[in-house]
Amino acid sequence: MPEDYYPVPPSFGSLMKRQPLPEKISVEESIAQNISLYLATKPKEYHFDHQYGCIIHGYDFRQLKDTPSKDQIKRTVEEYLRKFEKRIVVNRVDIEINDVEERVEGGSPRICRYIQIIISSTLVQTQQKLKEMKFRLVRYS
Repeated sequence: MPEDYYPVPPSFGSLMKRQPLPEKISVEESIAQNISLYLATKPKEYHFDHQYGCIIHGYDFRQLKDTPSKDQIKRTVEEYLRKFEKRIVVNRVDIEINDVEERVEGGSPRICRYIQIIISSTLVQTQQKLKEMKFRLVRYS
């Protein structure tokens, strides 16, 4: 399988200076970068496709312990993967939410909510099961 995948974002400065292209990355890394980009993008933020972007940014993270909210996020991520990431077949998407109290020196403690999205998938071209991809979003309250 050709490995014609480059890291995101590209280094346009290097290209303009006619420097060598960056090292190529594996298909697994490329898939993980694309998913990470989707999770970091708010809906309607991408000008060329207003449907692109993760709905998680519209949630108050304090409400995400609710099962309906977690299920909605899970369904949305699965739909994104079917629509935009055709290189894999999704076997499972899990959502884990954890609260951690962080203490900042000289300040009062704050609660940090970690939302971890775990994706189990198979590469379409080779039918190889990929290692689980884990993505973590963080919000402070």
